[in-house]
Amino acid sequence: MKAKVGPAGPTTQRDPEFRVVIADDHRLLLEALKAVLAPVGEFTVVGVTDDAERIVPLVRDLEPHLLVLDYSMPGLDPWSLISRLRRLQPGLAVVVLTGSDDPGLARAALMQGARGFVHKSAEPEHLVSTLRAVVFGEGSAVIAADLPRAGAEYGLTAREQDVLTGIWRGLSSNEIGSELNISRATVKHHVRQIYAKLDVHSRLEAVRVLLEGAIFGPAG
Repeated sequence: MKAKVGPAGPTTQRDPEFRVVIADDHRLLLEALKAVLAPVGEFTVVGVTDDAERIVPLVRDLEPHLLVLDYSMPGLDPWSLISRLRRLQPGLAVVVLTGSDDPGLARAALMQGARGFVHKSAEPEHLVSTLRAVVFGEGSAVIAADLPRAGAEYGLTAREQDVLTGIWRGLSSNEIGSELNISRATVKHHVRQIYAKLDVHSRLEAVRVLLEGAIFGPAG
């Protein structure tokens, strides 16, 4: 049975199965990742590659729900690739895999459209939980659990956190209002309050502050 992943998460029925493609230039790691996911009922690895040039054809031909992407594959521009894949298959969720300890990389990955971020030193269970969080619509696995903490530390009310999470998910004011059962005018009021508390002037700036707060803690 198929399940479709979209911007707000997948549309699923019982026993969803999500197709996964893994791209990493280390063959041993590819096999290890396949072994990690093999016993997990929700996921089926349908393709692997250690060649950056094979990623787009694999995604086009296999139509996976998830791409686990090594950030540092030779010849790979990961941000351009993610942008291209989102145009090719809008429902594709990309989870970035890296051995880098640069804390800014997680923020960059999320801002460029990745839905999750996993360090290669993480326990296998963390990769599985990350993929589950992504496909079941819990937002980015990197920050999903930290959104309330980050919002509270910036002084946002629970409702303002809900609205900002909707902004982060790319929802319009009407869509946020429909989900939260409030009017568009009320959404816009909350947005103004969010801007004031975060000292920003646009949705993009608000999302940037949210991501930085969730990953690194509020500034100051």
